[in-house]
Amino acid sequence: MPKTILECKSLNLTVGYKTLFRNLSLSFSGPGLYIIQGENGAGKSSFLKEIYHYAKISENWHFPEGEKTISYLGHELGLYTSLSLSENISYYSSLSEMSLNEEEVSAWIGRFKLEKRTREPVYMFSRGMKQKAALIRTFLSSPDIVLLDEPYTGLDLKSTELFTKILNEEMEKRMILIVLHEIPKGLNCTEIINLSDYGNGSRHVS
Repeated sequence: MPKTILECKSLNLTVGYKTLFRNLSLSFSGPGLYIIQGENGAGKSSFLKEIYHYAKISENWHFPEGEKTISYLGHELGLYTSLSLSENISYYSSLSEMSLNEEEVSAWIGRFKLEKRTREPVYMFSRGMKQKAALIRTFLSSPDIVLLDEPYTGLDLKSTELFTKILNEEMEKRMILIVLHEIPKGLNCTEIINLSDYGNGSRHVS
């Protein structure tokens, strides 16, 4: 039976002068993949940022099964373009004090088909390759919860199919919350949450 991994209660979220949510309550059970949708300005990106920055410190958020590790990829890829993919991964590891297993690093690079490009500076990568490099970095720490904001950006058809396969595999191991305007063909999901519908109410996702 799925267990509740993360929940928020009576969440009020305001950006500037605009109130996105008032008294919002949500709970997520996992592992699984949850698609976040909604109209422009509904607060999809802000909701992911709220989780990433405040879930561990705000009284509105709770981890019923104990605190979980969280990784986030937004619109900014966070790559140093003068460094190679391998150097970006090493630098990220040193900043986060994360101990990387070389076999696991190689496996993730291989899953995204970038094993022949690890020594090239990232500025030589296409937009889609940069996106895949950022996704590798996001998953490498083996987080319990992964937050992805429009992660298919820049991916061609072949890479889209590849990433969809990876997500379908990873949703069996961890909880993934993903903001998408369009749902790619073949992507499995546990639940679709439309924030435009539930901006002022309560909802349990399981």
